[in-house]
Amino acid sequence: MGSDDSPNFGYDPQMDHTADPHNETFGSGVPDQSYRQLIRELATARNMDDLVGTMKRYGWLPPITGVLLYGIVQGVFEHLTEPFAMSQGYVFTGWKLALGINILFGLFVVAFTWFLYFGVIGSIAGFFSEKTNMDTTVFKAGGYLSVSFVPVLIVSCFLALTIPAPETVVAGVEPTEAVIETHRAVANSPQMQIVDLLLSATWIVVGFLFLPIISKLYDINRKQSVMSVLPVTLLAVIGTQLV
Repeated sequence: MGSDDSPNFGYDPQMDHTADPHNETFGSGVPDQSYRQLIRELATARNMDDLVGTMKRYGWLPPITGVLLYGIVQGVFEHLTEPFAMSQGYVFTGWKLALGINILFGLFVVAFTWFLYFGVIGSIAGFFSEKTNMDTTVFKAGGYLSVSFVPVLIVSCFLALTIPAPETVVAGVEPTEAVIETHRAVANSPQMQIVDLLLSATWIVVGFLFLPIISKLYDINRKQSVMSVLPVTLLAVIGTQLV
């Protein structure tokens, strides 16, 4: 048997663009060095089959990394908008612990939001679909789309640094009304209003980008995709404005 006749096991992500993206074994065992091609493959996807296929092929590591990155930046933003940290110039006794707690809080909030937002959309789409009840690829796609919030939050961090520091108020020491008022003053600042608008706009962009993905995954039409994505996105926008 010559070299040209030898069997070809596995899948070459840079050569085969015709494999079925809905095959759950699709692309298992992708070599580590191929991850550097991920962004290029996503950017050059010729159609939704290629895009969904790339998400399936690269597994859970890239989307989970995206969610973690989003959560960490969210935690840093939470720390920079904490009134006590602001009043102390962000460097005080125990600031590292406070930052760590905020990052853990950010990771929890982002993970919960990621699971709830994309999970509910997937459940609604499954109601309309005649073929699929729930496709876990919605969470993978959500992990990729979550990266959209990272640059927005980085800009938000710089905006937070321009908010005038409030008077020092310590929960458990000062009256509850004073603590609430201090947080309200930060939340109502022009900078935070800009942040809310940026985050709301990002949710709208994420929902818009998710429409063709959900349509492909669940084999539903455009109207059904909009009915799956729009209500949940509106709730996310409203929640952003209220928090």
